[in-house]
Amino acid sequence: MHRSYFYMAMAHFFAGRNDNAALWAEMVLREQPDHVGALRTLAASRAFAGRIEEARSATSRIRQIDPTLRISNLADVLPPFRSQDFGRYMEGLRLAGLPE
Repeated sequence: MHRSYFYMAMAHFFAGRNDNAALWAEMVLREQPDHVGALRTLAASRAFAGRIEEARSATSRIRQIDPTLRISNLADVLPPFRSQDFGRYMEGLRLAGLPE
């Protein structure tokens, strides 16, 4: 089920429904605690919702799992997004503290 939850999280994120995106991402993380995609979505969603401490906590967990992940290499690990979606995702992760 975690894959379905993850796709729901992403759909809500790209629709600008940050709280819903975070809820779905948290459902993924209950089943797969190291799911980096869900952690990224949680971090970006929480950052856009103004919940910076929670966003940074998710980013910290991402960095524990994948210390090489940066904004600059994010495109290497993501599926193809529309440019405006990718930009929004990157901006959320910047706000959440993912290094450049």
